[in-house]
Parts: sequence; C-alpha cells; structure tokens
Amino acid sequence: MKNEDIANAQGVSVSRVQQLYRAYRKNGTIPVLKRAGRPRSPGITPGERDIVKQAFERFRMCACYLEKVIQFHYGVKINHRRIHLILREEGLAVNEPRKQRRRKWIRYEREHSNSLWHTDWHKIKDPRWRGQWLTAYEDDSSRLITGYGVYLTLTSDYSVEVLDRAVEKYGKPRSILSDHGTTFYSMESKAREKGLTAFEKYLIKQKIRFITGRVDHPQTNGKIEKFFDIFEKKIRFFPSIDEFMHWYNEIR
Repeated sequence: MKNEDIANAQGVSVSRVQQLYRAYRKNGTIPVLKRAGRPRSPGITPGERDIVKQAFERFRMCACYLEKVIQFHYGVKINHRRIHLILREEGLAVNEPRKQRRRKWIRYEREHSNSLWHTDWHKIKDPRWRGQWLTAYEDDSSRLITGYGVYLTLTSDYSVEVLDRAVEKYGKPRSILSDHGTTFYSMESKAREKGLTAFEKYLIKQKIRFITGRVDHPQTNGKIEKFFDIFEKKIRFFPSIDEFMHWYNEIR
C-alpha cells in the first residue's frame, strides 16, 4: 500500500505516515494515532461550581465578567467558557446566537456625565409585574440609571414625575433623548393641536434640550433599550425592582 493511501485512510498527511514508519523502524513499536486537536480539559470540579454559583449570586454578571471577578475576589482562574457551562447547567444562563450582522452605524457616547440622558418606557414581561410600565432615565456616559418608576399606565405626567426626582438627586442634564412616543412628544397631528406635552413643558422650563431620535434607526435610543433587555434577563434573580436597580447601578 502506498503512503498516500495510508494517509487518506487515516486522515493524516503523507509526511506524518513517513514519520511514523521511521519511528517504527527505529524502535520496533507499532504507532498509535492519538485523538486530533487539543486534549480535553478536565471535568468541572465541585469547588469550581460552588465558586461560580457564589460569585453569580453576589454579582449577577455574565461569564466574561465573572471570569475577572472570580480571579480578583477568589484568587482562582476559571475560563469564561467553563463559567458559562456551569451557569447553563445551573439554569442561570442560556445560549444566545449572534443577534446582529455588522452594523452600518457607529456607536456614540458622550464624554461627561449629565451631558445626555436617554429615556423610554418599557412594558414589563416578568410575571410579578407583567403589563405594568417601567420608565427610566439613563446617563449616556456613566450608564447610571438616574431615575425610574413603575406605573399601571404610561403618561407624560409620570415621565415628568420620575425626571423631576432624578434632577433633584443628580442635577439636570444638558439634553434628553427619547423616541417620538406621545408621552414625550406631541406629534404633528391632533396631539400637536392640543399643545405641548407636560414633558416638553418641563424641559422648556428647566432649559433642557430635547432630542428626538430618528424613526426606526438602531442608534437612536439603543442604550436605554439595552438596559431594558438586561432588566428582563436579570430581574428574575431579584425579589424587587429596587434591588435590581441597586445591583445595576452599584454592583455590576
């Protein structure tokens, strides 16, 4: 049998076949092909599992962040892939396919806090508050949630109520970015004929610039939408929305 035939049958190169044959002629030992690729890593130990569960319970972070946190706080190096595997086995994480193609737009971010706040409303899916509305204000630079509130319905007055508390606590931003929702902006229609919304009047009074995002553009209010996405994924681990907000602002 030719070297090429042996190589094809075994799935190796011709040079590898020749190398093994030379070793056989020299040592008289029949070569055994090992499993291709990297050696399998050892199974997850009970100690690793306990550390990952403790770290997740404390910090509520994804595997990539937990890798650094565990090394810093516990002095143990655990690869983020092993961490993710443990989280999946414990029902604390799920596989997520790549959600997006390469974006045509460029991510932007203000350099200083209180330059720009993002705001929007979100209908809660968690069974404990399902159907209620969460509104939030997020600082563009620091990602701090400066104000939030949960209501049975969404109104411009509630937007003002939450914003006023946030301004009192953190100072007023130079600009606020929202979508074209009627709680924020009077459309060029019957709503506009009735005058400005309470939200618009408040911004004028406070001399805060009002920016409305482009319709159906992914860059418009993506940061606050990302916050709501994190909220829906993580709120199940918290007994209250207040505790989730504390984790989001102070711990994660």
